[in-house]
Amino acid sequence: MMAQHSDNFYRYGERKRYPVPDSGNGFSKTPPRAVDSRQLREFSIKGHKVMAYSKKDAITRLKHQKKI
Repeated sequence: MMAQHSDNFYRYGERKRYPVPDSGNGFSKTPPRAVDSRQLREFSIKGHKVMAYSKKDAITRLKHQKKI
Protein backbone atom coordinates (compact mmCIF):
# COMPACT_ATOMS: atom_id res chain seq x y z
CA MET A 1 0.00 0.00 0.00
CA MET A 2 2.78 2.45 0.84
CA ALA A 3 4.63 1.59 -2.37
CA GLN A 4 1.58 2.53 -4.39
CA HIS A 5 1.26 5.84 -2.51
CA SER A 6 4.93 6.68 -3.03
CA ASP A 7 4.61 5.95 -6.77
CA ASN A 8 1.79 8.45 -7.02
CA PHE A 9 3.80 11.00 -5.03
CA TYR A 10 6.71 10.86 -7.43
CA ARG A 11 4.56 10.54 -10.52
CA TYR A 12 2.18 13.39 -9.70
CA GLY A 13 4.65 15.47 -7.61
CA GLU A 14 4.00 18.97 -6.34
CA ARG A 15 3.39 20.57 -9.75
CA LYS A 16 0.92 17.88 -10.93
CA ARG A 17 2.03 17.92 -14.55
CA TYR A 18 -0.02 14.84 -15.40
CA PRO A 19 -3.77 14.36 -14.94
CA VAL A 20 -4.61 12.57 -11.72
CA PRO A 21 -6.57 9.35 -12.29
CA ASP A 22 -10.15 9.29 -11.04
CA SER A 23 -10.94 7.77 -7.69
CA GLY A 24 -12.97 4.91 -9.19
CA ASN A 25 -16.39 6.20 -8.22
CA GLY A 26 -17.25 7.38 -11.76
CA PHE A 27 -16.45 11.02 -11.14
CA SER A 28 -13.20 12.61 -12.26
CA LYS A 29 -11.39 15.18 -10.11
CA THR A 30 -10.79 17.41 -13.14
CA PRO A 31 -13.33 20.21 -13.63
CA PRO A 32 -15.66 19.90 -16.64
CA ARG A 33 -14.68 21.84 -19.75
CA ALA A 34 -16.89 24.66 -20.94
CA VAL A 35 -18.78 23.89 -24.13
CA ASP A 36 -18.71 26.50 -26.88
CA SER A 37 -22.40 27.19 -27.50
CA ARG A 38 -21.89 29.67 -30.36
CA GLN A 39 -23.09 28.66 -33.80
CA LEU A 40 -21.48 29.45 -37.12
CA ARG A 41 -23.58 31.62 -39.42
CA GLU A 42 -23.11 32.45 -43.06
CA PHE A 43 -22.06 36.00 -43.89
CA SER A 44 -21.64 37.58 -47.32
CA ILE A 45 -19.01 40.33 -47.35
CA LYS A 46 -18.13 42.01 -50.67
CA GLY A 47 -19.48 39.03 -52.60
CA HIS A 48 -17.53 36.44 -50.58
CA LYS A 49 -19.51 33.99 -48.46
CA VAL A 50 -17.90 32.86 -45.22
CA MET A 51 -19.03 30.91 -42.16
CA ALA A 52 -18.26 32.78 -38.93
CA TYR A 53 -19.55 33.53 -35.44
CA SER A 54 -20.04 37.27 -36.04
CA LYS A 55 -19.64 39.87 -38.76
CA LYS A 56 -16.36 40.99 -37.23
CA ASP A 57 -15.15 37.37 -37.17
CA ALA A 58 -16.20 36.99 -40.83
CA ILE A 59 -14.13 40.02 -41.83
CA THR A 60 -11.13 38.67 -39.90
CA ARG A 61 -11.45 35.27 -41.60
CA LEU A 62 -11.57 36.88 -45.05
CA LYS A 63 -8.53 39.01 -44.24
CA HIS A 64 -6.61 35.88 -43.24
CA GLN A 65 -7.60 34.27 -46.52
CA LYS A 66 -6.40 37.45 -48.32
CA LYS A 67 -9.76 37.88 -50.06
CA ILE A 68 -10.33 41.47 -48.92
